[in-house]
Amino acid sequence: MTQLTILFADLANSTRLYQEEGDVQAHKLIADSLELMREAIEKHDGTLLRTVGDAALASFNSVAEACTASCEIQRMHESTPLSLRVGFHVGDVIPDSGDIYGNAVNLAARVASFANAGEIYTTYESFGQLPVPLRSGIEYLDKVAFKGIEDPIQIYRVNWSEMDDATQIRSRTSITQESLTDQVLELAVGAKKLFIHDKVTRLSMGREMDNDFIINHESTSRHHAVIEQVRGRFVLRDTSTNGCYLSIGGSKSIFLRREEASLATYGNIGLGWKPEEGSQFNLSYRVLPRGNMG
Repeated sequence: MTQLTILFADLANSTRLYQEEGDVQAHKLIADSLELMREAIEKHDGTLLRTVGDAALASFNSVAEACTASCEIQRMHESTPLSLRVGFHVGDVIPDSGDIYGNAVNLAARVASFANAGEIYTTYESFGQLPVPLRSGIEYLDKVAFKGIEDPIQIYRVNWSEMDDATQIRSRTSITQESLTDQVLELAVGAKKLFIHDKVTRLSMGREMDNDFIINHESTSRHHAVIEQVRGRFVLRDTSTNGCYLSIGGSKSIFLRREEASLATYGNIGLGWKPEEGSQFNLSYRVLPRGNMG
């Protein structure tokens, strides 16, 4: 299995395009559109895997590059009579003979199909891996239930028209200049603070005395959850009976049970309760530059 960011882009209202423009002109417009998609994907270090009809599937090693490529695709189509829907999602895939397969691919396609013409949507997992300059142009939309997917998915809207070139340049710079050792995660309960960094890569939480954070709450398991560095990101992993509630950046909390989630920017964690309930045992976290420890 390989972790990649998968991007889907497809033309909205292609049936009407053929009716209005005729077969020959519509076919040319779609061919031109696919070429614009290819240019945007390759410009941002992506790989165009295949095109089907009026849609393109691409993969990226970086979530940030997938995001900037999505914005580029929409901007390149502003001067055309066409409107596109774009979606991307990061997850584990199975590479096979120049193509990719897996649930992450299916989810990226569902996210793209959920978007309206001219929109870009992404998932909670992707949002958690984006650098700060790009997150500022993205807003939480809602939890969405997709057919064939057991749990609702948190969806975010990428406001691509608000992301100028300077924003994307800052994001690309952060990709090349920020390594995990340049960032730390501060985790706090009350006055107690601990940090995850290049020398301390794991913190545990629960009722037992061997945890880094001992949380004496009736809803908390003996070994409830851990936060770890995983492939360049900070990950909350639930191992409990009652699950964790995670709120990122003040957004409505999501529920995790025997699941994991990336921690982005700042937020709060409840070990068996919702952080918004205001428990004295709420854990707060922040992702900080290395020099801000203390």
